[in-house]
Amino acid sequence: MFAFPGMRKTTLAQKYEAVVDLEISDIKYDISSVSHLSREARKSTKRPIKDKDYKETYISKAFSFHEKGKTVLVALNFLFPMLRAFRVRGSVPFHIFIPHPSLRAKYRQRYRDWGNNDRFLFEVMLIWYPTTIPLFLLAKIFLKGITVTKAGETLEDYWNIKNT
Repeated sequence: MFAFPGMRKTTLAQKYEAVVDLEISDIKYDISSVSHLSREARKSTKRPIKDKDYKETYISKAFSFHEKGKTVLVALNFLFPMLRAFRVRGSVPFHIFIPHPSLRAKYRQRYRDWGNNDRFLFEVMLIWYPTTIPLFLLAKIFLKGITVTKAGETLEDYWNIKNT
């Protein structure tokens, strides 16, 4: 499952053993300087990259967890690298979740409320429309592959439907 920031990937992974959020794993960064912070707070801090090949490590871990029957939550910025990997390693079922483009202000406030720093806010707001609008339009074609969420909805709303 690919999801935009703020759609509660971390929360879903913390609640369900069958769900893995690679963004909260320690494969990407050296966390020694931020180990005192919660995993959510760590995501908005500047930290050095631990593994120069972390993108390949991330992709390998995603495939490995999928093979073990886990639902893997992947940050939307890994969509194209993962799609390229599908061509090489074989396709797996996936779904993309994005907030409706009109929810920009609500998500901005959500990020602030969660304590994300200005750098994180800038980066996410910079990609908001270039990411959400094309995917919103594609969702009209790929009805079963892309879900556009409404105000107040999170990934868990869809996880519960899928697993009941």
